[in-house]
Amino acid sequence: MSVFEAATQLSFWGPIVFFCIGVPAALFNVIIFIGFKTFRKSPSVYYVVGQSLLDVSVLLLVLLPVIPSVSLSVSSTSCKLGLFFSQVTVSGAMSFLCLTAFDRWACTSRSARIRRLNSNRIARYLCLFTFLFWSFVNIPYLIFCDLIPPTYICFSTNDVFTKIAFYFLGPFFSTVFPLLVLIIFIILTHRNIRLTAHIHDQQQPDRTRSSMWEQQMTRMMVAQTILSIFCTLPRAILNIYSAITLEQSATKSFNQISIELLIDQLTVSIMSINYVSSFYIYFLCSPRLRQTIKIHLKSLCHLTSNEVVPINNSLRAVPLTIVQNRMIQH
Repeated sequence: MSVFEAATQLSFWGPIVFFCIGVPAALFNVIIFIGFKTFRKSPSVYYVVGQSLLDVSVLLLVLLPVIPSVSLSVSSTSCKLGLFFSQVTVSGAMSFLCLTAFDRWACTSRSARIRRLNSNRIARYLCLFTFLFWSFVNIPYLIFCDLIPPTYICFSTNDVFTKIAFYFLGPFFSTVFPLLVLIIFIILTHRNIRLTAHIHDQQQPDRTRSSMWEQQMTRMMVAQTILSIFCTLPRAILNIYSAITLEQSATKSFNQISIELLIDQLTVSIMSINYVSSFYIYFLCSPRLRQTIKIHLKSLCHLTSNEVVPINNSLRAVPLTIVQNRMIQH
């Protein structure tokens, strides 16, 4: 198999595999974190649910080009809307990862003023702001993108916007900036945890259920953030390389183009782990989440254990006495 064929196969099967793995996991996140009162208490739930909904959207938009009957080149409207929603969902999903990292930093801070940022009200405002911000920033895709004849490829029709999108909107907002934010907040969160761990052990030896759950939430979000950093880094490096070598694209050989295409598909697949892994990370890192899922699955499947109910002996004595009297009479 040639390099070009390998890239083609990966571009076809990758979205299908990630869609089958990621969509059920994202829906489980939404059901669990909204359905159970225990999980709704943490502001991180807003970010988890928002990220999960956008993960489903990203995986669906990535899957659509694989379907032969679906194409962005069908009409001008589908071209504009397809590129617009692709940018909004990808940027939004990465933003929610960053908001999750920010929330854990605020939650673990020793400063009471910073800890107040970890609230349901602020989480609701930030979620709404994220959707509105990315919808506004990506409006130019609705204006400057269209079908370009004679091949009718869906692309930008404005040279200035093409350069802005290729050098700034695509690589910076989708990969480089989120990567920097994730790295900064994971370092700050790790520092907060180290500074406050011994204080909590000395002053609060008997931890409440709420504090234990917040610790598990922190473990879950930190693990997800670390994985996201490693998954986003290859794509960020490739975007920087592509921006630097854009002027040399006309002189590249077919072999070089094929290799770059394969690397492009590999980095896309690696970055797609961000959109499919959250539920599995949370499940592995949180014993309480596993226990909750186990209990509700048993209840749903009617597999609850049999309970031994004590019987009142005085209630049994009455019928026994009646039987004995009847035996004496006979």
